[in-house]
Amino acid sequence: MSTEPIPYIKWGDYTSHDENNPDVLEIKVSDLVTFDTEYSVNVQVLLKTVNGLEYRILPLKSNTSLNASLFNQWSKGVREKKIKKDTRFKLFTWIGESKNGFPIRRFRTNL
Repeated sequence: MSTEPIPYIKWGDYTSHDENNPDVLEIKVSDLVTFDTEYSVNVQVLLKTVNGLEYRILPLKSNTSLNASLFNQWSKGVREKKIKKDTRFKLFTWIGESKNGFPIRRFRTNL
């Protein structure tokens, strides 16, 4: 068994500013339980990469941000049983504009 730490999904790698042409992450749910770190609320998932499915940590909400959109969508999906272990879905993300005119990361799923 590998002792390598599981890498985080880094939102800075996803740079689309177009809601009609967002970045797409293909995800398979490996765990429903979220966990907190000093910086964020997270969940472990499998992310489709060029090498196949690889374990990643999906940050759902940063502790320094008010943007709880992804965390709320995750919680609602689990509550409504749309998100279960082994569920596959696409996560669409782009950088939009907040109500105050500042850049904000937006999320949408195909669930």
